[in-house]
Amino acid sequence: MQGLTLDEVAAKLGGMVTKQAISKYERGLMAPSPAVLSALSKIYGVDLRESVPSSVYVTASWNFRRGQNMPAKIESAVKNNIIYCLEKYLGVEKRLGLSSIFRSPFPKDYPATMESMEEAALFIRKKWQLGIDSIPYICRMLERAGIKVIEFDMEEGLDGVSGWANQKIPFIALRKDVKVDRKRFTALHELAHILFTELEDCTEKMKERLCNRFAAALLFPKEAFFCHIGKKRSAFALEELTELKTIYGISVAAIVHRAKDLGVITEAYYNHLFDDVINPNKIEDGWGAYPFDDKPGRCDEICRRSIAEGLCDADFLKLNMNVELKIL
Repeated sequence: MQGLTLDEVAAKLGGMVTKQAISKYERGLMAPSPAVLSALSKIYGVDLRESVPSSVYVTASWNFRRGQNMPAKIESAVKNNIIYCLEKYLGVEKRLGLSSIFRSPFPKDYPATMESMEEAALFIRKKWQLGIDSIPYICRMLERAGIKVIEFDMEEGLDGVSGWANQKIPFIALRKDVKVDRKRFTALHELAHILFTELEDCTEKMKERLCNRFAAALLFPKEAFFCHIGKKRSAFALEELTELKTIYGISVAAIVHRAKDLGVITEAYYNHLFDDVINPNKIEDGWGAYPFDDKPGRCDEICRRSIAEGLCDADFLKLNMNVELKIL
């Protein structure tokens, strides 16, 4: 950024903020106040405010995937961070004249049942031409469908959030520092919240179960599951489950859940696996890993394109989007 160090920028700001705060602005971890943004604009000689839309508002309900209730202060901070990220994302799209339109493949009254979730996952695979094999990159798939996917550091216990921005733009926010199989599952869990409005008539517990069923069915389709595992099993080898984890990017725990849901194993064997095998190793240490880094990429792509084509100021994108590159 014009060759200035963090200390030099902080000095030019006259002590308005610390260099640590400026570093967080660069990495997208914190939003500058209007006064600080105005001062930074003068330092870098570019109006950093004009590339950000005046407001992004979230409509309908916020859908949080979390292990426990969060304090209101933390929940508010997460919401504000999501809105800030979406403002930056949509702001760059606006400057480039780009947009992506999301069209749900399901009617608003699509039923929310376990069987309908299986059918919906199969329909999505056909509609989006995904086949029945592993989906290499879930986040990119969602972006191609017109969903804004972002990720950042979230509080422990919160894996993902979804909702609608400005009435017509679906978004999914994912926790950054989690294992990739967990992130993939969460992304599809949140996709279910976006697609199926009838879920809102379910209890919270049933809503989460239905979203989990949809995510598992989309990650590991019934036909492929039976092909790999069979329709009835009395026992599993750990090695076959870890191999499937590396192929399909789904956790061993989720594979075992899927086996029970599809009637492949008995309730008693399912309980044994969780009590004696999975719960003692909840992080699945040593049980293989999905080989690809599944993360959103569209926002960075359009930022790089805009810099290369001279359509956006490089200093703005470095400060606001944490994007920089060498022009050839």
